[in-house]
Amino acid sequence: MATIPPFRATVAEVGGQIALVSVSGELDLYVEAELRDTLASAGMLRLSTVVVDLSGVSFLDSTICGIIVAETKRLRRDGKTLVIVSNGNFASRVLELAGIDQIVPVYSTLHAAFQKLLLEPVQ
Repeated sequence: MATIPPFRATVAEVGGQIALVSVSGELDLYVEAELRDTLASAGMLRLSTVVVDLSGVSFLDSTICGIIVAETKRLRRDGKTLVIVSNGNFASRVLELAGIDQIVPVYSTLHAAFQKLLLEPVQ
């Protein structure tokens, strides 16, 4: 019998420019408050970009899609950016079906996101 990985979320500062939110486990209505708190913690770092890494996510529901869209809008109002890393897992398909990949930049790896955000010149 497979066990469901517990929800985990951490926040780290990367390169003085990015707030990295690493999330794993199942993302649904039951972890909504924890996820909102984690995203708020990332916002307190006052960095220009928030990267939400969903590579370790095994399930993602519409509640979480709504949180991602709301956080994207809030950050944009403050002149900041939210991007997602989703490595072709279940979350990638949900983001695509919900159309979130049309609103929020989605990278297939953390390396690709960091390369774009930290190494390429802003135009």
